Amino acid sequence: MNLEFVRIEEANDLLNQLIEHHPNAIFVANPDFKIEYFNKSFLKLTKREKHKILGKEFCEVLGCTYRGNVVDIENKFCTRCRMRELLSGANVADLDLIRDFKIHNKTITKHLRFTTNQIVMKGKKLRFVEVEDKSQKH
Repeated sequence: MNLEFVRIEEANDLLNQLIEHHPNAIFVANPDFKIEYFNKSFLKLTKREKHKILGKEFCEVLGCTYRGNVVDIENKFCTRCRMRELLSGANVADLDLIRDFKIHNKTITKHLRFTTNQIVMKGKKLRFVEVEDKSQKH
């Protein structure tokens, strides 16, 4: 099936609607690993308010319990963080992660499947990340 659009705005509107209503959590991170965009499913996954997500790192938003244990002092990230490797695009495009996260002051074990792709928006290289929460499926 081919979709034909009269104007670029029509294509953008369709794409935005597809992303916003996608059942999996989606976010876009910049080269500093900060979240610049996310969809409704991401809000549901993180159980956070919008203003507590934008400009923050994924591990900070979801409350990764590894964060701060073995860290790179300059960046406050785990020195061997798989999420950082994923978001940097260094040899990893998909990642399964089973880890404890602190959500609303409760420690919850999550099984998350990440799929990433590089995108360019307004001349900036960003990472488009889809997060499938497989926790309930096991």
